[in-house]
Amino acid sequence: SQQGERFVDKYVDRKILKNKKSLLVIISLSVLSVVGFVLFYFTPNSRKSDLFKNSSVENNNDDYIINSLLKSPNGKKFIVSKIDEALSFYDSKKNDINKYNEGNNNNNADFKGLSLFKENTPSNNFIHNKDYFINFFDNKFLMNNAEHINQFYMFIKTNNKQYNSPNEMKERFQVFLQNAHKVNMHNNNKNSLYKKELNRFADLTYHEFKNKYLSLRSSKPLKNSKYLLDQMNYEEVIKKYRGEENFDHAAYDWRLHSGVTPVKDQKNCGSCWAFSSIGSVESQYAIRKNKLITLSEQELVDCSFKNYGCNGGLINNAFEDMIELGGICPDGDYPYVSDAPNLCNIDRCTEKYGIKNYLSVPDNKLKEALRFLGPISISVAVSDDFAFYKEGIFDGECGDQLNHAVMLVGFGMKEIVNPLTKKGEKHYYYIIKNSWGQQWGERGFINIETDESGLMRKCGLGTDAFIPLIE
Repeated sequence: SQQGERFVDKYVDRKILKNKKSLLVIISLSVLSVVGFVLFYFTPNSRKSDLFKNSSVENNNDDYIINSLLKSPNGKKFIVSKIDEALSFYDSKKNDINKYNEGNNNNNADFKGLSLFKENTPSNNFIHNKDYFINFFDNKFLMNNAEHINQFYMFIKTNNKQYNSPNEMKERFQVFLQNAHKVNMHNNNKNSLYKKELNRFADLTYHEFKNKYLSLRSSKPLKNSKYLLDQMNYEEVIKKYRGEENFDHAAYDWRLHSGVTPVKDQKNCGSCWAFSSIGSVESQYAIRKNKLITLSEQELVDCSFKNYGCNGGLINNAFEDMIELGGICPDGDYPYVSDAPNLCNIDRCTEKYGIKNYLSVPDNKLKEALRFLGPISISVAVSDDFAFYKEGIFDGECGDQLNHAVMLVGFGMKEIVNPLTKKGEKHYYYIIKNSWGQQWGERGFINIETDESGLMRKCGLGTDAFIPLIE
């Protein structure tokens, strides 16, 4: 019986130890949050509210103290000691832990009072690499990975991330580490023309990212469309706007000519097709009518019945439905709600902005069409390299199929010194307007490599290319 008692004691101890490991991720982040909160609360300037301050400056106080602590061995020891103190507290509450174990045999645990977690919501499915070992309970692991833990804390805070359980947080931290490794490896490559950064997608696998954000459907030619001017009509249209004028194939940027409206954010909705098509209509009104308007992507998401709302769509279907709807409301009358349930209501506004038809642009005429007609709604094959783009000229890997809709708004050239030859080389690029917010890439834009003629279409750029016409 004594052996049985020892066996039960060991089993209970192992169960408690396992539970403490799961809770440690909460504790570690909580300790970091407390340190930041103390500085934030007792700094006089932090109590002054200014709605027009830059949020990155406003949040620097607690970030600074945490980074300062992590740069010194004593600082790391301090953080670990605080985690140990918290663990000691849980050791003194074994009965509570046992009650927790008995009442939580499923994954839908309720973590009240912990702002990092949602309550009573199912965990997302996740497949992780079991060969990668993470032990939040081990002080040595914490000491060796304090910078990564701090980086993950900052990521959660900056992007308002919420996880359903300690296990999901651990899994997301694992994905975050893997993405951080890829980003660091890339940025150490001096031969690449662009840099990466960890952004709001950093806790997603590429499979998850692709399913959530890359929602462009496979394009099929529309038969007998009365609104589409096909490539046979292109020469007639371009002659009307170009005449006999030549143009510089090196650089033209519609952002410098009041032809591009501000970057928007599709958020958690697979509506890139709506943002691409609406954006090019806004550009046409800016260029042809000198009207700076911002139109409703949400109306297209709700009312474009040839498309699939937040589950994807096609650029050409968006233009077809835009004409059938009699135009689009301003987004002030029909605001964007992302993936929240919303019913089509075409009567929300009194003034609509429509198009007459739309033009299919030949893939060997992109620079010409861009220069004389305006920004173009295009398709592109996006990869995880593209997802983590920060700045420079993108020369990374592409996706294996067209999966994202964006806008082509310009082209340019930059002379860059080759690190091997030490000589300057000309690099040409297309300028793309994305729909992932202004915090992504170069304030919402990405430069993708091409050649002087524009015939090099990296990542299938412009395989589908359409311009709306309002005249």
